[in-house]
Amino acid sequence: MTNDFKAHFDAIKARALGELLPGERAAISYSAERSAYMRFNNGKVRQSGTVLQADLSIKLWKGAKSYSFQLGLSCDADVDDERVADAIGSARALLPLLPDDPYQAVPEAAESSDARYGGKLLPEGEIPARVLDPAAGLDFTGIYSQGLVCRAAANSAGADHWFQTETFLVDYSAWLPNGRAVKSSYAGRDWSDGEYAARIASTRGSLENLSKPEKVLTPGKYRAFITADALNEVVTFFSWNGFGERGLRQGESAYIAMREGRESMSPLFGFSQDFSLGVQPAFNDDGELAPDRLVVVEGGRIRNTIVCSRTAKQYGIPANGAGDEEEARSVAIDAGDLPEADALEAIGTGVYVSNFHYLNWSDVQAARITGMTRFSCLWVEDGEVVGPIKDMRWDESLYNMLGAKLEAVTRERHLIVESMTYDHRQVGGSLLPGLLVDGLSFTL
Repeated sequence: MTNDFKAHFDAIKARALGELLPGERAAISYSAERSAYMRFNNGKVRQSGTVLQADLSIKLWKGAKSYSFQLGLSCDADVDDERVADAIGSARALLPLLPDDPYQAVPEAAESSDARYGGKLLPEGEIPARVLDPAAGLDFTGIYSQGLVCRAAANSAGADHWFQTETFLVDYSAWLPNGRAVKSSYAGRDWSDGEYAARIASTRGSLENLSKPEKVLTPGKYRAFITADALNEVVTFFSWNGFGERGLRQGESAYIAMREGRESMSPLFGFSQDFSLGVQPAFNDDGELAPDRLVVVEGGRIRNTIVCSRTAKQYGIPANGAGDEEEARSVAIDAGDLPEADALEAIGTGVYVSNFHYLNWSDVQAARITGMTRFSCLWVEDGEVVGPIKDMRWDESLYNMLGAKLEAVTRERHLIVESMTYDHRQVGGSLLPGLLVDGLSFTL
């Protein structure tokens, strides 16, 4: 087993590309991690351990045919070397059986990159105390994870990319006996006991608000402040029927009206793909490199779309390093000028939204989303918290939430790191402000 993932990748890359026969081309992508984790419940350790793993994806092209497969690796280069060669041989035998692909886009990119983001993580032996002690006395439940995550890609045209980052994440909820809870997270690359203590202190304050009598709202439009945590759920919809060029061309995007100039978002709203956040590589699985920063929406209007090589070939336009799904990656929403500390005063009377969940499109063509409030969502009167609201469904067009009804954006932004751990720790995250919206529609 190796701790030198870069050397491991270099060995696997050399063997995979060295196996190619005349007329064959390939792209490989590599994922690896060395992580420590701790699951906790009621403020006590429930499970802890470490993970060391790596896997490989390979795309093989010959003529107008292509085949993709994945391979779990042992992290022992001598063992993995032969497994990769055998897998390529099996893929080669399948290629003649597959249909031709008229929009096949074999990567020609030959750039190289090496991006490494170090971190200041907790000593593994100190994780339980440093994470759990500040939350003493709380029904504190969640997961802590930290460590090195690596991604790499290369292709037969000469591209060679490496990305690694060291991050931590405390993804938690704190519960009251009445069944109400505050959900939050603390994440980044450099752990700070002071910042974490402040986050837990804020959670304690929120729990006090949840102890107050519940406010039942009637359906209608309410002035609302949407926190960065809640906004993070909305960012998914920049990818799903989102700002990819193929979806816009083929009628699947929710933003066709925006593209055609029939709708717009607020001049206060803009977002970019910003890989300087250090949470996700700029290259895709085919070894194609995206710009360090790509402005997608500026001043409420589309400036650039997200374009993969396949779409570029189909429509005769330039690609910009997107993956095949043309998802928005490493999203950074522009900051505004509202101090976060003034959010309650800015609401006046309305709803403080800490969390959204169960989001889905209710009308794709109108960019309309439905979802539920959850956890610490509060009723505010005259800038003061009255108490929690009963969970409600909301239904709103993003042309309102991020457009006509958007009144202010906070100047502070928070880095929300991807918390998914299916198969391995996922890379990704977003840098997000809070939003003040004058008229969020609550339906039932």
